[in-house]
Amino acid sequence: MRKSFYIPRIVSDAETFYEYNDQMNFNATLNLFANMGENIGKISNELKLVYTDISWSEIKGFRNRVVHDYINIDTFMVFDIIKNDLLKLKRKLMEVVALELSKGNLDKEEYEVAKRSFYYRHINFEYSEG
Repeated sequence: MRKSFYIPRIVSDAETFYEYNDQMNFNATLNLFANMGENIGKISNELKLVYTDISWSEIKGFRNRVVHDYINIDTFMVFDIIKNDLLKLKRKLMEVVALELSKGNLDKEEYEVAKRSFYYRHINFEYSEG
């Protein structure tokens, strides 16, 4: 998703983002949103109850819209999420991952596999406060 953080610097509006690079960036971004929602669906309800400031159901709901209603997806909404919400969500999720790894509640080996994954090569997994 790291590259998605730069999209507002490259294009100024949702329509340009949609058309930019023959729609490949838009489609790739939706694919990563779908993947994020799919993986959030694997998080235990107990963990979700600890971090109630994250809109788990909205993320999962957006994943469902991307996957099941792709043709009608609102490009303006996608651009707005990237521009206004994605970086804040990433910071919060990285905070959760760091805390839960330190508590031993997440599988460190699985986390390391994800960090080395070719699919996630564009994601900066390093957590820093601030």
